[in-house]
Amino acid sequence: MGSWAKKLFGRATFNQVGIVLAGTNPPEFEKEILALFDSVESSKDAVYHAHLVKKNGQFYPLVTNVYGAPAMVDVMSEMHDGGCRTLLFIGYAYGGFKNLEVGTIVIPEKSYHYEGIYHPIDPDRKIGTPDPILKDKITSLLNKKKISFTTGTNISVPAVTFQLPHAHSEYQKIKPITLEMELAACFSRAKDLGIRTVGILIVSDNRSSSIADTKKRVLRRKAKRNMLQIIIGNLNRLQLPILPLKKKFKIDEYLASIIESKSRGVNIYRKKKIRFKQ
Repeated sequence: MGSWAKKLFGRATFNQVGIVLAGTNPPEFEKEILALFDSVESSKDAVYHAHLVKKNGQFYPLVTNVYGAPAMVDVMSEMHDGGCRTLLFIGYAYGGFKNLEVGTIVIPEKSYHYEGIYHPIDPDRKIGTPDPILKDKITSLLNKKKISFTTGTNISVPAVTFQLPHAHSEYQKIKPITLEMELAACFSRAKDLGIRTVGILIVSDNRSSSIADTKKRVLRRKAKRNMLQIIIGNLNRLQLPILPLKKKFKIDEYLASIIESKSRGVNIYRKKKIRFKQ
């Protein structure tokens, strides 16, 4: 444990609470968020941007620009390798199903897999859900701060430019209020790994405002920044008991299991020759 985390974050272990900022976060916004911590111990551009930040003497993994479900799944495994067991997912979402105002905060109760990432492995897995205890922690915190938010169903899709029409009959049955790309994968993979997770979505666009609307961009960034300020100021309250698992997840063991082959005795992830019984 820790070799994957050290390669990405420069440290093999860190605090159990981690933060992922999904979607696009421009450099100037990223700098604003990093400035909310006491210091930045390391930063690495590895498709997504992996930072190890320090707050009140504790190291925390913060990953930005996680774009798409595959990236979400991979970065969660690497964060888990360093000890992350509580993950706060913060991203943007389309809110035009009910024409939610840009900047509205949404705490999804579930997210449907329309991104297709689980279908070849587990076709029966249609929905991902947040950890109920962590979700209650976040909603209680927002209520205490008197910050309004809404709840409902989210849909995760393959891409902004490739998805079902919003008037599709399947969407009509689900009655979603938001749509984005990574949250369902985050919810489902978190349960596989034993990570508590919650999704916090900021409405970025709706039927009357596009993603490219410069004036609205200011609103959504402000809402995201305010949300992060609250979370970063309350990291100590998010230390929760670690979820029990029947089998602990380790990256090398998982990769070793999927490349196993009777015709080839060497398995680099096991770091030794494997002898197979006939």
